Amino acid sequence: MFLGEYEHTIDSKGRMAVPARFRVQLDRGAVIGKGMGACLSIYTMARWEEKSNELTAGKSSEELRDFERRIYPSASEVELDGQGRIVLPAKLRAYARLETEVTVVGVRDHIEIWNRGTWQAYQERLDAEGSGIPF
Repeated sequence: MFLGEYEHTIDSKGRMAVPARFRVQLDRGAVIGKGMGACLSIYTMARWEEKSNELTAGKSSEELRDFERRIYPSASEVELDGQGRIVLPAKLRAYARLETEVTVVGVRDHIEIWNRGTWQAYQERLDAEGSGIPF
């Protein structure tokens, strides 16, 4: 399970250190793609397969075609380098408007990478809505 919020930076080569607590779960590789909203999502290879099967089940052939063409071409397999970093593809960084300062969050079954300002604004909106967190 992925939990927590971490502030990180992206270097000039598009590399970002993965929070140490997340590295063990990504040791067999992962898939990075467009997330819900203005972020990137990283799934373990096993969870990517499960999620992919869940999302494609029951779609008509036309819906499936559109879904597949949106999701899979923009996704990339990533591996940790010797220093626990991954390379964030330039097109995905542009999609999520990621520059240097990012927030990396654990969201149960995946990791999200947000532009730090966008994440802060999103959290402020959630706090203002007071959505009655059950815990």
